[in-house]
Amino acid sequence: NRYASWGGWDTSAPKEARLAYILKNLKNRWTWKGETVHHLVETVLKSLRAGKPLTAEAALADLTQVMRRDFRSSKDKKYLQDPKRNLGLFEHEYQKPVSDPVWKTIHDEASACLKNFMASSFYKELEADDKKDWLVIEDLEDFDFDPSTNAQGFPSTNAQGAGVKVFVKLDFARKKNGKVEIFDWKTGKEEKGATIQLGAYAIYAMKKWGIPISEIRAYLVFLSAADPKPQEEPLTEELIRESSQTITKSVGAMRTLLLDVKHNIPKPREFFRFTENERLCSNCNFYKMCEKYSKVA
Repeated sequence: NRYASWGGWDTSAPKEARLAYILKNLKNRWTWKGETVHHLVETVLKSLRAGKPLTAEAALADLTQVMRRDFRSSKDKKYLQDPKRNLGLFEHEYQKPVSDPVWKTIHDEASACLKNFMASSFYKELEADDKKDWLVIEDLEDFDFDPSTNAQGFPSTNAQGAGVKVFVKLDFARKKNGKVEIFDWKTGKEEKGATIQLGAYAIYAMKKWGIPISEIRAYLVFLSAADPKPQEEPLTEELIRESSQTITKSVGAMRTLLLDVKHNIPKPREFFRFTENERLCSNCNFYKMCEKYSKVA
């Protein structure tokens, strides 16, 4: 993903790097739906913060226009020439049979999520907010990871993975009643339970604003619901520990594939093993450039 595609954004890049970069940026239809909704909610909230609120009709029209443009651009394979500025859909690249009604359903579901959000009691609450208390709207942030950080926000020991920069992108965060509230928009089916993702967000918040976990609240907002309401998910010391362990394990696994950790230089390609779960292959963005694919083809 990272190493094969590095430099592939340049049209003069080596053929393999260019192809890897193009394939890396493909989105399947469900990811496309979710990212489009997130982008429009971001636009709606930033417009609200700027004192220039969008009407629901205008926002929904923008969503339809964006999805039509993306779909046509992908179908015309414009992403092959400029993958950074043109969406490439996985289904188009790999010629997956998807009927027009299925594509329409993707649009209709995205539209319903945005419409539900803007008609919700929660959105009315946001309209009444003091926007000075809004902290983050889809901003890409990072923090120096310390796997020993506990739920009070203090490092206790020096462990493997310390000093690694971890990137996060919170959907929305604000100050409310003396707490920092973190919101995560969901466009799929409702699920229960705080996730490792929310744990990582909490670790970021502790470091960013210098607060203990007791001053942080995390919410999931399922936009497919008729009236999306924030559902609080408990942030516990156990979740922070589990999230920290997951990040540490991931860092360790990635480092085993590096020849030079300090300069982030990977080992030769043969050290990057094929997945043993071949059921994943048919949905892999990189299937086209995989040795297994070339043998089958």
